[in-house]
Amino acid sequence: MFHNLKIENFKCFPKHDITFRDLTILAGANASGKSSIIQAMLILEETAKVNIPGELNLLQNMGQILGIQVGAPSALVAQDVQGDSDCDFAFWLDGRKFGYYIDRDSVLNLGARMEREMPPHEMTYLNAERIGPRMLYEAGGKEKITANGSNAVYLIEQGDKMGVAVEGSLIFDRASLKFSHQVECWMQAILGELQLQVYIDTLKAQSELTIKNPIAHDSVIPTLTGFGISYVLPIVVSGLWCSSRKNQVLMIENPEAHLHPSAQSAMGQFLALVAGAGVQVIVETHSEHIVDGARLEMMYLEKTDQMLVNFLSCREGEIEITPLLVNNKGELDEWPAGFFDQKQRDLRKIFQQRMGNGNTK
Repeated sequence: MFHNLKIENFKCFPKHDITFRDLTILAGANASGKSSIIQAMLILEETAKVNIPGELNLLQNMGQILGIQVGAPSALVAQDVQGDSDCDFAFWLDGRKFGYYIDRDSVLNLGARMEREMPPHEMTYLNAERIGPRMLYEAGGKEKITANGSNAVYLIEQGDKMGVAVEGSLIFDRASLKFSHQVECWMQAILGELQLQVYIDTLKAQSELTIKNPIAHDSVIPTLTGFGISYVLPIVVSGLWCSSRKNQVLMIENPEAHLHPSAQSAMGQFLALVAGAGVQVIVETHSEHIVDGARLEMMYLEKTDQMLVNFLSCREGEIEITPLLVNNKGELDEWPAGFFDQKQRDLRKIFQQRMGNGNTK
């Protein structure tokens, strides 16, 4: 789990510390640095996975970049160990011996190290530009959601094949524990009554999704529906998928896109439940309904101390980050200016107009 991120001289951040909890929400005006925080974390993730030989690289596992690669190491490498004294590692190429002799009195600097300053984790990222309605989606690849969610339909089918077990607190309906059934139940909880059917063409590496709801009595393809289903599906799939594994970090940009306010609130509750199930969830949002739904669910879970809202604002050309805590009643400890207060401002102007003071801005 990430507890703190220090950013220095990166984009709009000269030097900042950002705190994280099980559920962290990044909120604030446009161009206030929310996406930059996520980008910094993605860069950190990529850096941690690059393996470059060198004595100072504490993140390497020596498994990707090697000076010499051989087809059958067991046939070429000799390991001559004489008691607890000497050690001779060698291989032969074109009749010549290449090796390394270790004397018992010498200091041994191991080439492969297990030390890691970053704890083991797996990061899943869904960006704001998720794939919209398509007649066909991609199938195959890694057992992980892509950044635009293009393989979400495929993962539904894979979840059933692999027997992916959704974490207990996220099981919506125990009539069936199949991954596809849980995905469908959560889609219904957020968007209303619907049924999903998945078909995979392994030869063409394509997946097909059909949808049935009370309005359309016949099953239809996504291109005959709005964007809501296509944008929500990758979030539900990735949230449930991550809950089945340990040490997962889920980052999502704009989960509220194309959703009615009631669905946005339900989405906030779902993400809070994912965080409560052991997945660290980081959300960038412009929706007060996401925030309200999340703090409502965290209150039900009695885990409000594990939720944090980082409010980003720009004052006199500098970025300020205000951490907002949530108490056990779901209340924020403060409500800074510019934090989801536009509704109150607009209603005040409407009231002033009604009272005859409408020219005041």
